[in-house]
Amino acid sequence: MAIGALGTLAAPAAHAATAGAQPAAAASAQDDFNGDGYADLVTATPKAPVNGQAGAGSVVVLYGSASGVSPSRSVTVTQASSDVPGTPETGDGFGSDIASGDLDGDGYDDLVVASSGEKANDGSPGTGSVTVLWGGPNGLRNGGTAVPHDRQGVPVGDPFGIDVAVADIDGDQGQNLIVLTGSSLVPYADGFTRTRPSAAMPVTDSFRENPHGLATGDFTHSGHSDIVVYGSQDTDEQSGAWTAVYSGGPAGVEFQRELTTGTSAVPESAAVGDFDKDGRADLVTGSGTNCCPDSVEDPSGSAGQITVYYGAQDGLGTGRAPVLIHQGTAGVPGANEYVDHFGASVAAGDVTGDGYADLAVGLPGEEVDGVAATGSVVLLKGGANGLTGTGAQAVHQDTTGVPGVGEKDDHFGSALAATDTNGDGRADVAISAWGEDVTPGATADGAVWVLRGAGGGITTTGATSFSAPKFGFTYTDSEFGSVLGG
Repeated sequence: MAIGALGTLAAPAAHAATAGAQPAAAASAQDDFNGDGYADLVTATPKAPVNGQAGAGSVVVLYGSASGVSPSRSVTVTQASSDVPGTPETGDGFGSDIASGDLDGDGYDDLVVASSGEKANDGSPGTGSVTVLWGGPNGLRNGGTAVPHDRQGVPVGDPFGIDVAVADIDGDQGQNLIVLTGSSLVPYADGFTRTRPSAAMPVTDSFRENPHGLATGDFTHSGHSDIVVYGSQDTDEQSGAWTAVYSGGPAGVEFQRELTTGTSAVPESAAVGDFDKDGRADLVTGSGTNCCPDSVEDPSGSAGQITVYYGAQDGLGTGRAPVLIHQGTAGVPGANEYVDHFGASVAAGDVTGDGYADLAVGLPGEEVDGVAATGSVVLLKGGANGLTGTGAQAVHQDTTGVPGVGEKDDHFGSALAATDTNGDGRADVAISAWGEDVTPGATADGAVWVLRGAGGGITTTGATSFSAPKFGFTYTDSEFGSVLGG
């Protein structure tokens, strides 16, 4: 069953004029909030205190440049910022999920921020909210707009904003907002502006319980994006995995097929890229902590694996069979071990600059040189045959040139992003370690590293790292940068 066509709402004249004045460079990079042609990096800390409210949450955006990113070129946004909807409250979790895209068509990317713990207007606890922060010539200093949602008939406590995405789902070159709730997939019509949010069009067909996240991509080379929703469900089968594809198009969003079977590992992360350069987007789902005694050669619990679904003319999952990759796959560094959590995080981007998307895979539970759960990241390289273990590369805090020292329970690789912050045509890999200790006596301050892309893969040349004190924050144990975007 399809929702109605995503009807276009005319943009205000002021926005149309702004779009006409936009420099061409602004369209050359994704996640470019200030229109300078360089991609920006979003780091969110949902557990950050704001105005004395524990766990209110904050978002720090580092602006890209020819030299990459630096805390000296950044902006911090919270619900206490000027013209941002809402008020910082304990447990709001502003920044629990993030996405970006040009929603109002003015040539500047906008940032969508979910707050998982935000209370509804009726006082319902933990129902969540979503806010759009508007880009412009000065970056994210233009306030924000609350995303409306009709809770009529929705169960009390049903979460709004489990995940968010921005994609062109009707093929008209305009960007649509998609919000995941506990009971539906909610695309928004064209024409979302700063003063007039567009209409929500919930989709519930074949929607199952316990959704974890969503991903978008043009898996058929049709000119519009489809939507993938993944999660878990109550079942008597071997696995409660749930991964479903919803097709986009001018007529609306329609359930297409399920990708998972009773033996699939439950997905908890996802990334989209064209790994075989055939013009169709491919999907990767990661199962790090929900994996997989019966799904990999080594039956270690929570060793982790990823599943690659390749795009096809008739839709995702209709062409070549899904491919499983884990640390028992030829060429992949390491070995399947208990609680490695291979695939707990994934991020896609062309790190090598060869035109094929590559995949960074987080192993936040990996033991390195006898140190438990210090964590690591493996880069899998794309090629004519898609993702394989050939030429795979592992990096961690004990890799020469990576700032810091690997310690127990750092969880390096707990979150990932891949984006070209210095404009050299290669994606840089941002890596979070939520358990990094920065201040005396702390156990989970958190930190972020940015490692640049190069022809051979990830390079440590020009590597940088930063944590809360670099931005003047004095809070501790708040897992700085535990959510990454860009």
